[in-house]
Amino acid sequence: MFRGVLATAAVALVLTAAPATADEPGGPIDLGTLPGGLTSWGDRVSNAGSVFGTAYDKQSVERGARWDAAGRITELLPQPGYQVVKPVAITEDGVAIGDSTNTNGWLGRATLWDASGTPVDLPPVSSFPGNSMSSVTAVNAHGIAVGYSYGGPGPETATKWDTARGTVTAVGYGRGFAINDAGAVIGSYQGEPRYWNPAGDLVPLEGGGTANDLDEAGTVVGSNGSHAAKWDAAGHLTVLDTTWKSSSAKKIGADGTIYGEVDAGDGEVRPARWDSLGQLTVFPVPDGGWSRLVTANDTGSALVQTGSSQSFVWGPGGRITLLPLQAPDGYCTAQDLNDRGAVTGACSIPGRNLHAVRWDPPVIGNW
Repeated sequence: MFRGVLATAAVALVLTAAPATADEPGGPIDLGTLPGGLTSWGDRVSNAGSVFGTAYDKQSVERGARWDAAGRITELLPQPGYQVVKPVAITEDGVAIGDSTNTNGWLGRATLWDASGTPVDLPPVSSFPGNSMSSVTAVNAHGIAVGYSYGGPGPETATKWDTARGTVTAVGYGRGFAINDAGAVIGSYQGEPRYWNPAGDLVPLEGGGTANDLDEAGTVVGSNGSHAAKWDAAGHLTVLDTTWKSSSAKKIGADGTIYGEVDAGDGEVRPARWDSLGQLTVFPVPDGGWSRLVTANDTGSALVQTGSSQSFVWGPGGRITLLPLQAPDGYCTAQDLNDRGAVTGACSIPGRNLHAVRWDPPVIGNW
């Protein structure tokens, strides 16, 4: 079994936020910092409302941090010998998944933090002698994490960890990027995309390109050449768009909606989405404006950033909801969106450092 190596403590915090109207998201709720710390950042939010990010302690040392749905913060320390926590995912029951790394982030070990905050090592596979490092990139609903092992004289190895059983399995050469609930994995090796089906068989992706995400049916999305593309579970290619100079598909939702970006060749990237029939819709960015797709969820919404501090939820039917700032002269950046529409990121107001925040949608149910 994986071995826990360190324990931490939890600190209570009371959430406060301005009330929202029926048509506006609540928040941003200030999640606060570690005791004595000045800065924090939300990176991932679960469907239960828990947030995984980073925070500085009173010695100005950056630590991992987890906030439960009520805003109580737990310090998450890296494994011994490492200095930094890199957040990757947080499960519905609050288990945090990420990396413990050195200060420059180049070397580290994949890590799980259980409910107590204890870091648990997710070791590299032993396929190649000297593979002493590991990195995790995603986890599915069954607690199967994916990433890669590295550090030895041989190739990097795409890796699966069963976090419940404590097993580690080599998937194949390369890096694993994403995993669906059936256990299919996408990744890359030597610049080419890789798709391993649930049985572990390597399925060639017609035409090559880049693989970015996959759904439960095994549909893979990414790019082929300079255009957004998808592949079915058998590896057959469909190019989604050739009307724009370049495009790429980044995420795919449970309903088959594909989210990505398009570029007319003018250097202005625009968030975009393709419905299940392939119909393209482009986010209405003002001329000359800067924008990007941050992420998307499984319930028909995408998180979009325009300019330096404006973020929007681009919802079903094209509805666009602006995420409010804490003050008119404040700054916010949004990082993740859950399936219930809650968003996490960080906000600041003049004279104060960034604090982790969570925006809650008007109707999100009971946490």
